[in-house]
Amino acid sequence: MKPFEPSKHLLDYSEMDSTHQEFLDIYNSVDSSDAQSYRSKLMELLEHSKHHFTFEEELMDSSEYKRSREHKDEHAKVLAEMEYFIKASHSKMGLKMLQAYYKEKLPDWFDLHLISMDSDLAHHLKSL
Repeated sequence: MKPFEPSKHLLDYSEMDSTHQEFLDIYNSVDSSDAQSYRSKLMELLEHSKHHFTFEEELMDSSEYKRSREHKDEHAKVLAEMEYFIKASHSKMGLKMLQAYYKEKLPDWFDLHLISMDSDLAHHLKSL
């Protein structure tokens, strides 16, 4: 598993950069030799993301961001995915699925979400 590189995830909007750094710190702190660590870290990421997304959604609402519906829907989708894999991880196969999600899908989602939706939101907020 390749760790996230924090420098490529900066949007030059300090409040968002800070919450993204917290996400990356949690993600990168997984013990890759311990299957249960993936479950524990995904649970931590779920709790972090709930607060992280609420913060971003409050920024969207207070600034009348025009693309908030799509952005909020994406937040809801990834929270549901995290919850699904956590619930499924009580079996051996479910834990393997959670590990695959953590290592393969979650980093790709984070990168794409950041360079598309979050960068657009940051640009909108900086233009106010």
